[in-house]
Amino acid sequence: MKIAEKVTYGLVFLFAIIGIYFAYTDMAYFEGTYVREDGFIEWLTVVALLSGSFLAFYRAAILKVFRGPWFSFCLVVLGCLFFFGAGEEISWGQRIFDIQSSDFFMTHNSQGETNLHNLVVGGKKINKIIFGTLLGIFVGVYFLILPFVYRKVEKVKKLIDSCAIPVPKYIHIVFVLIVVGIVEIIGLAADGHGKKGEIMEFGL
Repeated sequence: MKIAEKVTYGLVFLFAIIGIYFAYTDMAYFEGTYVREDGFIEWLTVVALLSGSFLAFYRAAILKVFRGPWFSFCLVVLGCLFFFGAGEEISWGQRIFDIQSSDFFMTHNSQGETNLHNLVVGGKKINKIIFGTLLGIFVGVYFLILPFVYRKVEKVKKLIDSCAIPVPKYIHIVFVLIVVGIVEIIGLAADGHGKKGEIMEFGL
């Protein structure tokens, strides 16, 4: 494991453990400052997502000659997904630039914000369906199933490699499980309080 990766993991765990501390000692600060909208943890998440987006675009440009257009296209898609995630985290700069939500978002968004993940359709929150259940299934398959299938099935390995999909190593799986455990400990402090999700997003 490279030094930069060790430092990154150390910072992730440090801020997650600080989250445990505030969740158990000062819930008002935890909710109102540490994990609030446009707060410290959310901005760290945005920085991570934008960094991932930049890296994917950069690799798409420099590797096109060596790996072909399909490989680069997949990296561009990955970069767009990271960028979309960063935009959703900050509601596309709405609060930063003091932009008023349109009537559509005021009516159909549970928080009256300009983003997709808080939309309410047919009385059901998109956040719970797509960004909760479906994303949870995806993360589970990605971290717990894909690495093992990738190493056992040659056809899957070739497909994954051709699509520029990064495959987690076993050490990554361990770290993710630790983050999930930390988040569950935070949840116990407030009887499963929803704000623990901000730490989960940041950690993952």
